[in-house]
This record gives sequence, structure tokens and C-alpha cells, in this order.
Amino acid sequence: MRKKLAALNLALLAAWSAVAMTDLGNGFTDHGICTPVSSNKGVTTAVGARGQDVLLSLFADYRGCNGIYMIDPATGEQEFFELPFAPSGHYGVFSSLYSRGNRYYSHHSGHLTEFDPVTKSFKVFPTHTGMGMAMTEDDEGTIWTVTYPNSGLVGYNPKTGYFKDFGSLRRENWAQYHRTIAADDAGWLYFGVGNTRAQLVGFHPASGKKVEFLSESQRPSGSSAMVFRAEDGKVYGAVAPTQNQRDVAEAFEKVRNLKPAPQWYEFYRGEMRPVDGVPQLTLRKIDTGSQSFQNYRFRDGWKIKRFDPVERAVRFIDRDGNKKEFRMEYPTEGAHVSSLAATGNGLITGGTSFPMRNFVYDPQKDTMINRNGAVQWNTLLPWKNHLFVGAYNGGFLIDWQLDKPFDGIPRFVTQAKTNPRCINQAGKELIRPHVLKITADGKVVLMGGTPEYGHTGGGLALWNRETNEFTVIPNRDLIPDHSIYALAPLPDGRIFGGTTVEAGTGGEQKARQAKFFEFDLKSRKIVREFDGIPKATTIHDLTVLPDGKILGIADKKEFFLFDPATGKVVRRWNSGRFGLAAWQQGPRMFVRNGDDVYVLFRRHIVKVNPDQGELIELAESPVEILTGGDWLDGRIYFANGSRLYSYQVPEKQ
Repeated sequence: MRKKLAALNLALLAAWSAVAMTDLGNGFTDHGICTPVSSNKGVTTAVGARGQDVLLSLFADYRGCNGIYMIDPATGEQEFFELPFAPSGHYGVFSSLYSRGNRYYSHHSGHLTEFDPVTKSFKVFPTHTGMGMAMTEDDEGTIWTVTYPNSGLVGYNPKTGYFKDFGSLRRENWAQYHRTIAADDAGWLYFGVGNTRAQLVGFHPASGKKVEFLSESQRPSGSSAMVFRAEDGKVYGAVAPTQNQRDVAEAFEKVRNLKPAPQWYEFYRGEMRPVDGVPQLTLRKIDTGSQSFQNYRFRDGWKIKRFDPVERAVRFIDRDGNKKEFRMEYPTEGAHVSSLAATGNGLITGGTSFPMRNFVYDPQKDTMINRNGAVQWNTLLPWKNHLFVGAYNGGFLIDWQLDKPFDGIPRFVTQAKTNPRCINQAGKELIRPHVLKITADGKVVLMGGTPEYGHTGGGLALWNRETNEFTVIPNRDLIPDHSIYALAPLPDGRIFGGTTVEAGTGGEQKARQAKFFEFDLKSRKIVREFDGIPKATTIHDLTVLPDGKILGIADKKEFFLFDPATGKVVRRWNSGRFGLAAWQQGPRMFVRNGDDVYVLFRRHIVKVNPDQGELIELAESPVEILTGGDWLDGRIYFANGSRLYSYQVPEKQ
């Protein structure tokens, strides 16, 4: 569907933050979209119907990539073209390509898509499930894409109509990432694999012959392989850290300048030859890149100085140096709510992902603030007049003092020095935080989570608020090949926790069963391990009860009650008809109101009686509960997709 949009002068518009609550009945309320913007998943210049330069961008909201935005820099005319199929948020845009034939390609949601800016129309080709992680155009004009998670391959030639879905070319017991694919002038394709163990692969589409060039002993862990097409008709590549690039040329420069230099290889006709030193070559121009793809090269001398869908601002400079600014207008369902919590000053706050924003909802005024969050707010810990944030990507710990002015978060979170303040970064041992807790005396904040891409086993970060010391305990000193997913500090100073055997993104699971453990803060060691729940792979959430026992939930459905006095699990039970609990990367499955404990399931809100192992249903939700949850003034707040909801808990339960 095509939507024509008005171009407005930025100076004439003012932001507003009022929202309108909608009563859904049975105690449920819809508080609206938290972050009503989309994110840019690739942008390129192209040629429009009148032969003029236009700018095209793939836009995505919480549903996934839902269309293409187009703007004419000379007139400010804007249009939005909705995809002719329902997108998938699980298989989004990770690569796009602008072809020599003036078409814009992407491969996501199990579909290869072509957009023609002249006819303003899509061609869509259903494929195997997955998303294109890398794309290229060969000498014959065929568009090739290699897909996550099993190295699938799809080829399409718009001139001849050739289309072939080759399906998976290789499999691992971990999800495979690709950042580049290249074709030589003899009809061979080459692509790199990461991140758990690197591999370089050659494939000849005409014959179906495949070659894996690296032996198992040559495949380094935690890395990827990158390949680049040169003007001499050959392809060159190396094993290197994964590069998230605006275009292939940027990726090549990054790999070429690595110190120490990796071993480079030359590929041609399905054969690999080592190269001494860094190859001196001229790249063949192919306009493609990752989800950060950016091609701003206009033909007629125009320049683009700003393209910001989040702030809805675009700025062009014409041939004479004149500035043209426009307010971007486009339809959106908003960004995915990744976390939320109730603050001590009567507000609901949290983060959204893609784009990474912070929202603040005031239930009394029914207003919403939407501002830069810089990073993905994975896990939140309200404590007195503070909100602590554990953020992806990089394991950032942020301290926001709620009773002081909010100074804003810079574009780079490490530059946040006032309020909020970036305390430190855990780094490779813990890039994706899943849990934040503070000791009973308020002195030490603990952060656990999973490691960098392609790795297995996460570390534990400790921040001593009195000394400002920030320490990361490496995985080798905890439970190897496990990551800490849940923590329960007791009033007496003891700390218990639960693990997951899931690896970092794209990594290899090596352990089979999650562990329940006791951690000693003084020695900074795990002093006891328990089996927890048999066959469980993740202990998702823990909460300390008034009698000192710990209530836990594993695999989103297995409840257990642990007695620290005896060191034993005294009760286990299953969620039964309620199914799976609501999950997010920083789980808040348990919601507390004093001594009362509630659990958010996908479709049900229940109260827990841990002494009897009972789950007492309060209400069935009219919408799926995906992100939870917290208690504020008699309501339990949660999110679905981009929208904030709440449930009014009856006084008599």
C-alpha cells in the first residue's frame, strides 16, 4: 500500500506527549505506544520516476521491517510503501543492496524483496525461513543473499527472471552469522561464517559444488570470516572480528587495518591460495552493507547532512549550498518495549529497542516522555531514589538518580557523566545483562548475563557504591559454560542465584542443565552448587519471601521453593494450564506488592501461594503479555510489542 505524506518545515512543529488511555474492560487499560517511531535498517540514493535523485530507506518497527520510505530532496515529497506481506520481528533486515539496475533489495521474514523506485512497486519471492545476513551482485546482475541461521542461499536475476532457493548449504549446532558474500568472475560464490567458529565457504551454483576451505584446527573461536570482490575478478578474504559495516568498503578498510594483520587468502574458481601480507587491490563497487548500510552518493551534487527517522528530521544541501530541512512523516506502530519498571516517584519507565529509547509514563497526568536511551535497557532495578540499568550491547551499568534533574543521555552512553551516569562497561564477559540486584545493605550492585557473540559462559559484574570499584569476575572463576541469569540477595548478606546454559548470541550450548548456587561476596566465589530443577536449562527469576525462602521459576513454567536454612528445594510445581510466563531479556516474571507475589503469564495474571504451591488466577489478559512487569498504585503494568498496558488488581483477592 502506498501512502503519500506531507512534507513539513521542522521549525513549525512542536512535540507533544499526551496519550489517551483506552479501557479494555475487566480491569485492563491500554496506555498507548511508548516510542512512536521506526528505525532505519538501510538507506540508499536511487533514481525516481522523473529521473531525479531520491532517497530510499527500509523502515522497521516492533513488528519487523514493514516498508520503504522515499523522499525527493528537491521537493520534500515523501511516500511510504508498505510491504505486501506481514513482516517477522524474529527475522529482520540485516543486509540490503542497491543494484546496478536501480533496484533496492533485502531479504527478511523469509522473503527476498525487490523495490523499483521508478514504478514504485515490490516484487516478492518467498524463501526458506530466515534472513539475509549478507548480499552481493555478481557480474551477470544476479542478486545473491546468504541467510541466518543455517547458511541458506538465494539467487535472483531480474533480467532473466532466474530465481533459485538453494536452502541450507551447511549446518552447525549454533546459529551461523554472515557479514559478507562475494562472487568471482568465474561464477563461484564465497561467504564467511561466524561467530562461534569461523569458516570460509565456496559454492558453485551451476554445479552445486561446495568447498569448506578451513580445517577444524584452522577455525578460530569467537570470530568470523570476511570476503571482498576485487576488480581483478578474484575474491579476497580473511578471518577477523565481525564487522557491522555501513558498506563493504568500510568493512574492507577495518579488516585491512587490523593489527596484527590476519592471514589473507585469494579465491578463484573454487580454490583458495594464501597471500603474503595485506593484498593490494581495488574493490569492485557493490552498494551493499549490513543493517547499518548507508549509501549517500547523489548523482547531481546534492548532499545529505542528516537522516534521522527517530527524531523525524532530514536535512539536505543542494548544489548551491542551500539547506533544506523537512519533517519526516511515516506510519509506525512504534518500537519494541524491552523493559519497564515502577520508579520510587510514581512513574513507569523503561527502554525500547530499535531504536534504543527511554520512555517515562506518568499515570496521574496520562503523559509520555520519549527520549534517547543510547543503548538497549535490558534489565532494571529501582532502589530508593535510584534506577539502575543493565544495558546491551556491552554490559553497561547506568545509575539514574530520580530525585535530581535528568541531564539526558548522550549518543554514546560512555559519555554520560552526570545524571544518568554510566558507571562502567562489563565488556566481552557480559555484553547482554539479564539480571541486576543490590545487596541488602545497599553497598554493592551485582549484574549477570551472557557473553559476547559466539562465546559460551558469562561473567558477573560487581559495583561497590562506596569505593566506586567496578569489577568483572570472568566466567572461568564462576561456573564455566553457564551464565548468571537470576540473583537473590538475602538480608543476612548471603547471595543465591541461578544460571542459564544458553550461550551468547550465535554461540554453542555446552552444558545441559542450569545450576542454582550460593555466591560469597567477600571471597567473590561460588561456594555451593545445587542441581536446581532437573532438566531445566534456565532459571529465569527469583524473589525472596518474607520468611527467607526463595521462590524461583525455571524454563518459564517450573516453580520451586528453596530453603537457604536447609540448602534444599522444599517444593516444586508446574504452571499447568497457565503455560509459559512472560519473558524479556531482563525477566520480571515475579511482581511484588509487599508480601504478595504475582506472576505474569502470557495470557494470565496469577497470585502465588508458595506455601501450598498454588497459582490463583486473577484475570485473563485481552492481549498477550510479553514484557513485564511492576506494581504501582494498585496496578500491574506490562507491555505487548510497543504498547504499555496495566491491570487494576481487585482489593479483595
